[in-house]
Amino acid sequence: MALLGAPSSSSSSRATATHRYDVFINFRGEDTRYNFISHLHSALCRKGIDTFVDYGIQKGDEIWNGLVEAIRESKLFLVIFSQNYASSKWCLKELVEIMECRNKNENNVIVIPVFYKIDPKTVRYQTGSYSTAFDKHGKRSSDSKHVQQWRNALFEASTLSGFHCDDRREEAKLIEEIVETILPKVRKNCYRDEHKSPFICNSNYASVKSSLRLKLEKVHVIGIWGMAGIGKTTIATALFNECSSEYEGRCFLTFSEGQGVNHVCARILSELLNEDLRVDNIRVIHSRIIRKLKHMKVFIVLDDVTNSQQILTKLIQMFHDWLSVGSRIILATRDRNVLTSGGVEEIHEVKEMDFEDSLELFSYYAFNDSQPKEGYYQLSTRVVADYAQGVPLALTILGSFLKTKGEREWDSALRKLRKYPNADIHQVLRLSYDALDDDEKNILFHVAGFFIGNEMEEVIRRLNSFGFFADIGIRNLLDKSLISVNSYNDEKFIKMHALIKEMCWKISCEEQSKNGGQQTRLWSTEEVCNTLQDERDIHGVESMIADMNQITIDSRLIFVALRKMPKLRLLALRGNINPDIGWNGELPEDFQLPNDLRYIGWDKCPLKFVPSICWPKQLVELSFHGSDVEKLWDAVQDVPSLEKLDLRRCKRLKECPNLEGAPNLKLVTFFGCESLQDVHPSILSHPKIEEINVSYCTSLKRLCSDNCPPSLRGLWATGCSNLEEFSISMKADNSKLLELCLSSTALREVPSTIMNLKNIGCYGFHIIYALEKLPPNLARAILLMDPIKYEDDPYIILSRIFPSPPFLCLKQLIFFECQSLSKLPDDIHVLQSLQVLEVESCPVITTLPESIKNLQQLMDIYIYDCEMLQYIPPLPPSVISFCAVNCKSLETVSSSLTSEPSRNDIASFKFHNCTKLDDHAYIHVLKDLKSRVELVASDGAYNNNANTFFYYLPTEESMLTNDWFPRYYHPEGSSFILAVPPDDKISPCLVLCMLLSNYQSWKFINSMLFGCRCYISERGSNERECIAASGVRTSLTSNIRSMFGAKMVSDQYHMALWYDSKFSKRIMEAIKERNRGNTSGNPILIFDLHAKTVNNEEVWIKGCGVHWMHVDVKDEGEEEEVSPDVVIDGYRSHDLENIQRTGERVDNVYCCALDILNWFQRSLVSCLGLSSGVEIHPPSSPTTAFISTAATASSSVIPAAAASTTRTNPAEHEDLEAPQVDTWERTKNVSTVSDTAKMEPPLGKADQERFTVEVVDQVNEVLACLNHPLEEISGSSELRDRLINATCSLGSKISEETNSALVAFIEEVLVVYPSDQSIQALEDHDRQLEKYEGTAIEQEENTRSQAVENKNADLISKVDKIYASDESSALVESVNQATRDLEQAERRVQRLRQRQEDLKLQLRIYFR
Repeated sequence: MALLGAPSSSSSSRATATHRYDVFINFRGEDTRYNFISHLHSALCRKGIDTFVDYGIQKGDEIWNGLVEAIRESKLFLVIFSQNYASSKWCLKELVEIMECRNKNENNVIVIPVFYKIDPKTVRYQTGSYSTAFDKHGKRSSDSKHVQQWRNALFEASTLSGFHCDDRREEAKLIEEIVETILPKVRKNCYRDEHKSPFICNSNYASVKSSLRLKLEKVHVIGIWGMAGIGKTTIATALFNECSSEYEGRCFLTFSEGQGVNHVCARILSELLNEDLRVDNIRVIHSRIIRKLKHMKVFIVLDDVTNSQQILTKLIQMFHDWLSVGSRIILATRDRNVLTSGGVEEIHEVKEMDFEDSLELFSYYAFNDSQPKEGYYQLSTRVVADYAQGVPLALTILGSFLKTKGEREWDSALRKLRKYPNADIHQVLRLSYDALDDDEKNILFHVAGFFIGNEMEEVIRRLNSFGFFADIGIRNLLDKSLISVNSYNDEKFIKMHALIKEMCWKISCEEQSKNGGQQTRLWSTEEVCNTLQDERDIHGVESMIADMNQITIDSRLIFVALRKMPKLRLLALRGNINPDIGWNGELPEDFQLPNDLRYIGWDKCPLKFVPSICWPKQLVELSFHGSDVEKLWDAVQDVPSLEKLDLRRCKRLKECPNLEGAPNLKLVTFFGCESLQDVHPSILSHPKIEEINVSYCTSLKRLCSDNCPPSLRGLWATGCSNLEEFSISMKADNSKLLELCLSSTALREVPSTIMNLKNIGCYGFHIIYALEKLPPNLARAILLMDPIKYEDDPYIILSRIFPSPPFLCLKQLIFFECQSLSKLPDDIHVLQSLQVLEVESCPVITTLPESIKNLQQLMDIYIYDCEMLQYIPPLPPSVISFCAVNCKSLETVSSSLTSEPSRNDIASFKFHNCTKLDDHAYIHVLKDLKSRVELVASDGAYNNNANTFFYYLPTEESMLTNDWFPRYYHPEGSSFILAVPPDDKISPCLVLCMLLSNYQSWKFINSMLFGCRCYISERGSNERECIAASGVRTSLTSNIRSMFGAKMVSDQYHMALWYDSKFSKRIMEAIKERNRGNTSGNPILIFDLHAKTVNNEEVWIKGCGVHWMHVDVKDEGEEEEVSPDVVIDGYRSHDLENIQRTGERVDNVYCCALDILNWFQRSLVSCLGLSSGVEIHPPSSPTTAFISTAATASSSVIPAAAASTTRTNPAEHEDLEAPQVDTWERTKNVSTVSDTAKMEPPLGKADQERFTVEVVDQVNEVLACLNHPLEEISGSSELRDRLINATCSLGSKISEETNSALVAFIEEVLVVYPSDQSIQALEDHDRQLEKYEGTAIEQEENTRSQAVENKNADLISKVDKIYASDESSALVESVNQATRDLEQAERRVQRLRQRQEDLKLQLRIYFR
């Protein structure tokens, strides 16, 4: 696959360029053939470089055609300038052809001059022997017409970077340097895939390449691991193609089954040494081979490494012992265990592609384009999001399959995929399944059918109860990427890709067919109904799941069928029975459960009473979540294996079952059983009980027991509003107790039975005075809620209990659903050990106390759903994490968010859905980020750490045009482009920004993933290199304790800002390395940003940007910021990429002109009171709109100006002429860079230069006029004429709104200060406009010229209303009237002057 940027539809059909020769040497034979050239040619051949040298062939037409063909089939040219080079017209003709190939830039050719015993100036300016040679050429009539062409080629080639050989330099060393320089250039791309298959250079690729650590001087082995079809081989191939050319030895080997270590070793050595070697024993290798390897830096890829731990271990040891430092080895496998057991140092897991990249890859295969064609977006989304889900294999196969098919065929194919998986995808995915043993296959099937989304430890426990070896089985499934996990706080939940689940379903169907139709698993309600209705063999069924509300058969068939399933181990039913089929609400009299059942679940079961039956002795878990059951059983039931009883939200349950017959019981929950009045004492008598949850059992009155087993880890009785008695004897040896929550109960005193406890995880209670009686060190965290009955104002109670011993040593304090707590007491500062403060669902709190800044140990603050909170005071410098969510009234944040940032490596400040934050709060938050970044930059030792700072807050897009993102904010899309700045304008202080759209998710969003990839490329090139990647995983709601989950709704844009020191440093280092090695070209940085939830829910990015801080710490401690100079500001990222793919380019001069227009509009927006929704209208083709009404500059201006590289310091000029000079000098500097560009810009060079000169002249003309006093503008016909002319010319290049505002401003000036001179000036202007309009119509009648005509005509009509040429007397009278009303117009004048001063101030700020 191609390394980057799959071709667009316009370029994909273009034939791939092929090179017959690596190097073509252009030289004068009589000077160098038998000395320098012969040695150089030999050296190149020794390195395997295919070189064309014209050895003494006779010149002629046929030979010349052969030379031209050789030139066009070469990728690099060495031009050897010698003393008599110019005397050979054949050398000169070859040089012209070479430079034409380079200037076309079709094949990315490279030209390197070598000045062999001749001064480069002699060649460049054609003096000395070159002058003599050209004099002779000029005298020959056949050559004279080519002389200027030869001179130009000589001049252009001699200005390129190359080598100089004089009498003081050894030729052998020079040849060695030339070969070393050429070798990586000609080897680069030598392994490129000729088919140019699409390849998305995403975060997986960037991460793997980064882990290669190419500059590390050691043998480095890395592993690439992931599910089948995820792109491991593709990534490894791309890295091999890109990097291996820099190494002396290369090998790409795909493992095959049955190969021994000797065979594999022989293949690797043969590839590396380019010899046919045989290895009989890896321990006996000839010393000659080892010596060669020890002096070779090699790049090896071993693909599809499976079940070969011993082979891999021996190979890795061989790599470390035999290979030279700097060698790199990549191992790709589906089984992580192969890598870990083999001793691989660094393992990278290849993740699924995100939606944006997936859609792009799929579109390349389906439409030969980077996006779906019109009418196919929704269908493509179904493939990408619903089926493939980020697996490249599925995207490529389905894209190719659906290509050229119509919409109806697409829809039919996608519906078919739901029932019949694609065979090609299934075949690849099955490779991992086939490597499993029988036990692991059964575990995989159970996970696919029943346990996706369940907590991993719970799944392992259940599977172990089924008789499987689940601990090692689940581990192996994870290693083989057949399952994965999602983490939420400290828990892990099992996840499985939809394609893997589909594969399991298909394999299960295949096994059923092989077994004569006998089924082992019934995975769906439809399957259950069909099986029972058709009376199929169900004797071997081991697991069954069904939604009782969706069954279409008599429910009695299901209950009777259970007796015929003796092997059934898992029974999972859901919902009430479908009322359409009829049911009397009772089980059959002969109802019987299979004896081997381990798990029984019937959520929302309609039974009110479970009849007396013989419960299975092997039963491990019984669940009736949300059911109507009132009583579980009467007598004691013998369930010796029962470990978990789940009766959550059984609101009608009145009686707790006797559980004396369950000696292995570990967990029981009655959460939300509102009718439950008592808990059977047998529950607390079990020695293995770990968790008891009776929260929100509102009828429960007492919870008592004389015994508390040491195994108890948690007891929750929150919200038991009638609980008046709690007497469970707890001792100090209850060391496993993590949580004890008795909040919002009817208890009026702290239970005496808990006074002996120490260092429990969390103690929950309501706010009462009795809390001060708690023993010291009772708990590391205390959770406080509202009491049922209030003793006093909670604020007063807290003020009294805070100084008590249990609170003074507290680490974490939580306020949860305190409805009456209006504020926290000021003496919270006494809690000097406090590290975490949480305030959730406290609706009347308006502010945090000012004294909070004195909590020197406080690190984390979380505030959720505090609807009345309005103000955040200064926080202590120790705070590194602050999160406010859904605080809809929060307006103000202290000007010193943290009084002094601490030297921590991480910091996070988030304000989600705090929609009333004012502008000052926004600035104060940014100030904190700025301070932290400056601290990193100014402290050398601190700067060596891996620092990550993340800030998240609501904002409007207009806020992003402040000082932080003045020209680097891209208002649309998730990517943008910057020109690479010079070394003195870069620093490791890069802050990324993205504007997230309003979104809502009804799911509990635990974490968000924010990321960015940075690429470096040449403008006009189809290739780019990923130089850095950054990712931030941050929680927006991680500590929310609401048992109903959090509904995250965002109704405003949110901005995410983050600083990643490693990311910034890698970019800085890559730029400096690029600048050292390449002084030509037009390098650019491409930033691609992305955001999504941990559940892969994409969040749309409205815009993105970057702030590049350059911090210079002076002796006085002052700091100043400098930003990169050139930004491609007139084009969106994807527009530029399209230009790159089609071979067009954007010239720097032209971009600078667009940049000037952008800046000019922003200045007008600020001074004339416009909205920010202005846009540039750059012309797309040369039309009359380019011709300025002022003097049109000739096309020679830019090249002449480009020769100057001296930049005027704008600070030396105090008046507005300084910006005029600086703007022009800025344009000259940028155009100097553009001289190296050889691809034609969209408008053509001459038209582009003319447009640029016009923009600069017209903008400066407007600014120069506005710099004069208003009286002078109105009184001077010359100034007014200049102002109107420049405004008319700019009218075709700026937006309608901006142009109208500028015209209105001029009208106001003329109305306030009319004069006799203005009449003549306007009449002259009318004549100029008429002349211009006539010329424009004659030159070109198109839409652009018509637009210019309309705008000029509009301006004329507006001015004519004031000064009609046929009403002179009326005009004189209006002048007199204006004079008389001068005092009344004074306020208007003052307003205009203020606007003028604002504009001048903006100019000075811009140019400084």
